[in-house]
Amino acid sequence: MLPKSYLAFKWAVYGLATLLLFTMQSLVLNNIHVYHLTPFLYPMLPAIAAMYEGSRRGPVFALVLGVVCDLLLPSPSQGFYTVVFPVIALFSSMVAENFFAPGVLCGLFVSAGGLLLTGAFRIVEQILSGGGHLALMAETALWETLLTLPALLVVLPVYRMVHRRCAVDY
Repeated sequence: MLPKSYLAFKWAVYGLATLLLFTMQSLVLNNIHVYHLTPFLYPMLPAIAAMYEGSRRGPVFALVLGVVCDLLLPSPSQGFYTVVFPVIALFSSMVAENFFAPGVLCGLFVSAGGLLLTGAFRIVEQILSGGGHLALMAETALWETLLTLPALLVVLPVYRMVHRRCAVDY
């Protein structure tokens, strides 16, 4: 069992790294517009963190991140990110534990999966609320995913550095 001070330090560093990535989204990515779409970094964060941290710690991080995003971002409904991000984290940790070793290929796969899952949840929400142009929403989710994936070049090294620097051999 790891000391509580280690765990607190590790997750504080993850929090600071996430704050840095939130700042990048706000200052850089929000100013990029391609066909009225902007890159949407947030679903990549729980995917990459869970890829490194696994199925026990990744979803907890994703849950906290989802609550923060629900408080700070406009969302389709209350609690949207709080529900979606742990699902993304579970998907990501399952992929990293069973199919790909954590790294660039796994990061690309889980990031694309996280972005597409977010789009799929938006579509399901529209279906349940009885409206929306579903084909347009699916196309938007696909293009938003393709537009956001290059941000993996920043997110992956940041979270990889946190994971490696805060690793303890017991």
